Amino acid sequence: MLERIVNKYRQYPLALTGCRARAKDLAYDVCEYNILLLEDASINNTLQHYDSPSIDSEGNASNGTGRSRKGLDGHTDGSMSSSGSSSSSDEYIYMDDGSIARIHRIDRDTKMVEKVMLLDGMIILNDVNSRLSMLEAKMASISRRVKKLHARSLMADVLFYASNAIHARDAVEASFWLRSAACSYMEAHILSNGSVPMPSHILAQIRALSDTNISAITECLGLEQANRSSTARAMRALIHVLASFHCSKLAMTVVRKKLEYLSSMGMYTDAYTYICYICSKLVEGKGISMGSIKHLPAYDMLSIAMNLSSDHLSTSRLADTLLSICKARLNAY
Repeated sequence: MLERIVNKYRQYPLALTGCRARAKDLAYDVCEYNILLLEDASINNTLQHYDSPSIDSEGNASNGTGRSRKGLDGHTDGSMSSSGSSSSSDEYIYMDDGSIARIHRIDRDTKMVEKVMLLDGMIILNDVNSRLSMLEAKMASISRRVKKLHARSLMADVLFYASNAIHARDAVEASFWLRSAACSYMEAHILSNGSVPMPSHILAQIRALSDTNISAITECLGLEQANRSSTARAMRALIHVLASFHCSKLAMTVVRKKLEYLSSMGMYTDAYTYICYICSKLVEGKGISMGSIKHLPAYDMLSIAMNLSSDHLSTSRLADTLLSICKARLNAY
């Protein structure tokens, strides 16, 4: 099945990554094949002077470990864009069996966090001059540190978003920030445990960690309202949101297939979590600040997709709980 990919890019080191490589028990039949393509022969040299990564004043991991805005499960932020403005090197390919492959090109300019996540649990398909093997060996010594630092950066986001949820004047906007805080918390907690977050599987991943705070997180996401009809409504709204962000048709197809699969299996809470994650990262990628979200062209559809609440009191209470949880986690890092 992957022979076509290997033959097309035979001059490059290639590896299967994502859920089909590192979490086969979680992968759905409709999940895309994420393919890592190593473009730059000099990429191995970029790690020779890598010393001790740290968190800079803005909460980002420094020394090349800056925050990645891509969801590796796919299709968030610029990686979904048809304009090619931030991920023009990524491409989607239809496979003979109807499945879709996504090519993730990495070079020396690819951020350290993204390199670590793409290399995590990869299955090498074509190792030209052993370049992938050498890169994997070099990354192994820093992978855990980079994940921990990125987790801490994401927890800082949780603090910021939860604070926005408390102080936002508009109740619906406050609910958006609460949902975003919960998504970042899940990412951070999974990373701090040494794994890589996979957006369409993120709820299953957090459940597998037996997190004592899972009930609070699911309440922040509003998952108690997830059912067949609400999920169908959220899915339709999400398609409008993705279109307003100029997402590519193939990326939208992958998202739609996953959501239809989750819904058909009665996994409504997983579908809702995935939708919230995508919407949160799309807005985050735009750098939208508090008070500006309502000016988004698809704000109404975003509200429906994320099932945003107008109960400001409940949102503030949950945000305050999440702040306490986050502070305890940060102290433990």
